[in-house]
Amino acid sequence: MPRLDRAETSIRIMRPRVTAIVVAHNAAKPLGRTLDALGAQTWRPHRTVLVDIKSRDNTAEVIAEFEPDLAIQVDERASFGEALAAAVAKLREVEEEDKTRSQEFGSAGEPPNDWLWILGADNVPDPDALEELLDTTERNPSLEVTGPKVVRADDPALLVEYGESVAPNGESVRLHEDALDQGQFEHLSDVLGVAAAGMLVRRDTWERLGGFDLGLSAVDDALDFCVRTWLSNGRVILSPGARVESMAELAVGTSRIGRHTRALTRYRIERTAVLHRDLVWANRFEFFFLWLMLIPTAFGRGIMHLLRKQPGRILPDFRAALTVFFGRTRLGAARRQFRATAKHPIGSLDQLLISPTEWRKMRANRRDEYRAIMQQGRDRYNFITGGGGWVFLFAVLATLVLLFPLIRSATIAGGALLPLSGSVGELWANTGYGLRDAGGGVGVADPFAFILALLGTFTFWHPSLAIVLVWFAAIPLSAVGAWYLMARITIRPWLRALGAIAWMASPMLFAALTEGRLGAVLVHIALPWMFYAGFAASRSWASAATAALLAVLVTASSPMLLPALAIIWFVSVLIAGRGWVRQIFIPIPTIAMFLPLMVSQWNRGRPLAVFADPGLPYAYDPTTGWQTALMFPSQSLGGWPQFLGGFGLDVDVPLAIGVVLAPLALFAVYGLFTRGWRVSAVGICIAALGVLTAALGAGTALTTLAGETIFLWVGPAQSLAYLGIIGAAIAGAAFLGPLRVPAVILGLMALVLLIVPIAPSFLAGTAKVEASDGRTLPALVDAQGQAASQLGTLVITPLEQNEMHVHLERGSGLKLNEFSTLATTSLAPSDTTEKLAEISVGFLSQGATNPTAQLHELGIAYVLVSPSESGGAALEERLITALSTNEALEAAGDTGTYGMLFQVINAAEQPTDPELAQRLDFSNLQNELGRLMLIVQAVILIFVVLLALPTGGLEARVRTRAARGARPWERLDEGPATDYDPLNDDTVRLYAEATGDHIDAAPQGGRRG
Repeated sequence: MPRLDRAETSIRIMRPRVTAIVVAHNAAKPLGRTLDALGAQTWRPHRTVLVDIKSRDNTAEVIAEFEPDLAIQVDERASFGEALAAAVAKLREVEEEDKTRSQEFGSAGEPPNDWLWILGADNVPDPDALEELLDTTERNPSLEVTGPKVVRADDPALLVEYGESVAPNGESVRLHEDALDQGQFEHLSDVLGVAAAGMLVRRDTWERLGGFDLGLSAVDDALDFCVRTWLSNGRVILSPGARVESMAELAVGTSRIGRHTRALTRYRIERTAVLHRDLVWANRFEFFFLWLMLIPTAFGRGIMHLLRKQPGRILPDFRAALTVFFGRTRLGAARRQFRATAKHPIGSLDQLLISPTEWRKMRANRRDEYRAIMQQGRDRYNFITGGGGWVFLFAVLATLVLLFPLIRSATIAGGALLPLSGSVGELWANTGYGLRDAGGGVGVADPFAFILALLGTFTFWHPSLAIVLVWFAAIPLSAVGAWYLMARITIRPWLRALGAIAWMASPMLFAALTEGRLGAVLVHIALPWMFYAGFAASRSWASAATAALLAVLVTASSPMLLPALAIIWFVSVLIAGRGWVRQIFIPIPTIAMFLPLMVSQWNRGRPLAVFADPGLPYAYDPTTGWQTALMFPSQSLGGWPQFLGGFGLDVDVPLAIGVVLAPLALFAVYGLFTRGWRVSAVGICIAALGVLTAALGAGTALTTLAGETIFLWVGPAQSLAYLGIIGAAIAGAAFLGPLRVPAVILGLMALVLLIVPIAPSFLAGTAKVEASDGRTLPALVDAQGQAASQLGTLVITPLEQNEMHVHLERGSGLKLNEFSTLATTSLAPSDTTEKLAEISVGFLSQGATNPTAQLHELGIAYVLVSPSESGGAALEERLITALSTNEALEAAGDTGTYGMLFQVINAAEQPTDPELAQRLDFSNLQNELGRLMLIVQAVILIFVVLLALPTGGLEARVRTRAARGARPWERLDEGPATDYDPLNDDTVRLYAEATGDHIDAAPQGGRRG
């Protein structure tokens, strides 16, 4: 590579001398182009200084081959400003030894009146770039800094930037970024700043201002220098005729920030620069206030980042604030330098800033571009035109018909369902750490208690109404959730509709509705929504947070799904690619909710008890083995044996159900051999995982009630399996060819037949759930218990000839939110339970004693003998006779369905045992560990809720869509059309920060120093 020619002409003597300084770091290839361009300049620099920031490639060899006037090597972590400072210092050192040049330009020690041309390794100037810059200096004698048009190296017709300014919110803005250069900016002149790439600056100005602020290591260094130039009576002008190519990087030629810098690292560097620059430019009073507000502002910005779906920026924001707060950016030295050179206040540059009107115009144009991007593919999820509206209408009509007997109910109960407590305060009192049973047991609450508290809060005037609303919303919400999930897979409306109908008509849902399994109903509603959000979790923080919240709902309602969902989550992390951080985040809220319960159960020696069903234990006979794949939770198989027996048909019911389900399985298997094999394979795996979970759960008993073993309710696991097989079947059905419409309609609609016997249970009166008055105890006890929450009622239920179930209820009776798996999974009876058993047996003994003292000690005011439902009639009659003659009690009358009620004479409304009374008064906020647990859980949940709320605006939705790219499961049946990717579309630009590509109406005014 030839060295620059030193021949001087008469014209050259009339112009100032120019020293080109080129900074390079691991940039051998672009540096070669830059040096070639220097050699091809129509007006060549007098001297060339090359600065190597300790490159690891052959950059040093390229520099040596060029044979510059000066070659310098600096530390690998040096910033662009530090490299320039080293170059100018070396120049000064050489000039002090150059006696000849000192005589030519004046006395020694006086900085020569020449110019510095600053270039990065990737800044390739046009052949006439330097000449055009010098022409600008000749036309404007007061000029001290000028800059060229910086254009893209891969597309020289596109501007990287042409000037810099500051927006009203303090952001630095590249003017005319990514605008097509058609000569429309030739009239622009004075600007607040120019880019470092290609900047031409007077040598004496550089020396006077001390070069770039070393606290701005990668961002806004040139802008800050230009501002200081203006304030020191200098002038900054654009040179429209000069063009310099750039690879569009911020810190050209250094390792500080570049193409491979992570987005969050880039944001931290940019945020640090903004904070440093604002504090340097501020006056004394503003500086003190802004400095004190650095950390509080970081907290406020953290909440803003949550709302904008950018939680990854929270820690970089704090790090930037702490870096500036503790002076790591040399803030004091920068302020002293700024004050020493500034001759005017910063407010004198207001006319060079972006005006609020221009800023609003820029933001409006940016929103228009975002809307154009969002319009792409919007019809895919159009619920009304895509057939979802008809599915929803059908689901609503089906609900009104099938649940007609419950329409006017404010409370429902029966089976595994009980009313909720009567006030929101009581609901939330059962969360966290507190009272777990009527006998005074204290411990952590089930995560399901939070779900019940939230439900009851929605209908705070009557909490139990929320459960009624869940019953009526179950079928429509299930249908809508399944429709949106199917929309992820197929664009065909009829396939989506059939998938949604099959899901809402699933046997597990109707079995849960009829038996009062609130947790299973919530799981069936939430599962499709959770997977719908989970599909986009790797691309969107809002989707990840939504999936996390729904995962809490699903696992809290049915803890037995924890292992299966953990496996699905682990696989999703492995295939998430760059979105693995968002996937990692999903289980954090679930872990926070379950960890206290896990620790408690582990300490009790029953770690598996964490998987127990929350709520009221309710016995049933589960399907076992391969029959769990038939999608019926209990051995009654949805009433099919009785239904067919009523017609005199002797049919192998499991085999018949298997035949009905066979088309679903065939569609799923066929999908493995089509373009939809990914979805089919994933769906089949999820289905197998769900069936395995159901089979294991059917043989697992973690709870007992009245001596009877309670197996896990397998409905939620079957729901997981059913959702997987429906998704796999839809993926396969999309490629069946001409016969797909009749085949799929016959196959999927046959699934609706599965619920024929069980669907009309509410109409036929065979459902366990029915309308309720909200009472679980007789009216007398209920009324007194609402006023005295510690009032005890001993309930004795005869079971067999020599067996009875004894339990204690307080206040107005047991409510669904008062149950705890710590109590229902306990193997050993508590002290209170043993005392109750002794008192109950004592009633039947000959020569029964007066148990008044024991009853007062436990705070028992009533004794209720419930009707026996089995062979305990004789024991019931004997018990009533004994109680009627006991001198500690007096009969309060027959209460009908509740049984015979007796009142304790001179009963106390609370236990006379002070220790028991104190435990019953224990609040979930009275324990230090409990308060800490509640605070941590609340903070995590609030964090996730803020992240999930749809507050990110248009920009957040555009980021999600732009990051989506080509997803195989969303393009199964769209044909071979090219996928649209806004990030690779030259007609669309996405802006993470402000840009100035619309400021082209008029030249910027400025002070002509």
